[in-house]
Amino acid sequence: MFYDLNIPLPEAAGKAGGHVSSQEWAQIAQTVEQARELGYSVVALNLTVQGKLAPEHLSVWNTTPEFKNAQLSWDRATGARVGGATRSVGRGKIRVLRRLTAVIGDAAQGHSLASVDGAYDIVAVQPTNDAMLLAACNGTWDAVDIVALDMGQRWNFVAKQKVVTQALALGVSLEIMYQPALAGEKTRQQWVSNAAAVVRATRGRSVIWTSAARRALDLRAPYDVANLGEVLQLNGDLSKRALAANARAALMHAFTRSSTLRAVIAPKHSAAGELEGLAKKTRMVS
Repeated sequence: MFYDLNIPLPEAAGKAGGHVSSQEWAQIAQTVEQARELGYSVVALNLTVQGKLAPEHLSVWNTTPEFKNAQLSWDRATGARVGGATRSVGRGKIRVLRRLTAVIGDAAQGHSLASVDGAYDIVAVQPTNDAMLLAACNGTWDAVDIVALDMGQRWNFVAKQKVVTQALALGVSLEIMYQPALAGEKTRQQWVSNAAAVVRATRGRSVIWTSAARRALDLRAPYDVANLGEVLQLNGDLSKRALAANARAALMHAFTRSSTLRAVIAPKHSAAGELEGLAKKTRMVS
């Protein structure tokens, strides 16, 4: 199974009173359908929020349309999550999840993650400075599954191996978005520099590939994405895992964090059932 855990919603959706128009939803639906046709089994629609988080940000999902050949992880009428993010879907269908990415520049913003925890299938943090990168990696905030760094811009901090390995020890993944690699020459050069820094800091472990594709044309087939690893000196096996096993592990981290109490008690869904379903997929690409 292949995963793309970053199909972005429009930037305006993450602002106060944000809204996604019917035309924008139609474009997102086309992107999801393209992902299915390219061989992806699971995608996540990504709402990026800058500043303090609030439950009001959830209202953006109220206008979600019906997606062709897709199974949503939430009820379109109520917005409530249904089933587990790791559950399999029928043949020819694609699983669509909800993801939150919080762009965090100070500790108060990080602590506001608790206000929306449980509403999303997966939560990412995009730190903007050294202090917030450390906090995202060392477990300061419980509700973190992915550390997402801006791959197309020059960072004002260094992704040190000593810091990043703290995230890996906690089961938190690091994301490499490939969309900037398809942009202009200057952005591509910056992408190579940033992505290579992530590979060096992680040694290729717990890295996940995502598209950050705003249009269907920006998506690439899984094996084409895996081939990008050669540019970063990421060997073929590790690069494929970044689309499959590593992404699946990120979802399992989110499940055990948000759907169980300290990974012991599952209040609504059976953790054993989820894990059993996941185990059946181990014969797939990993």
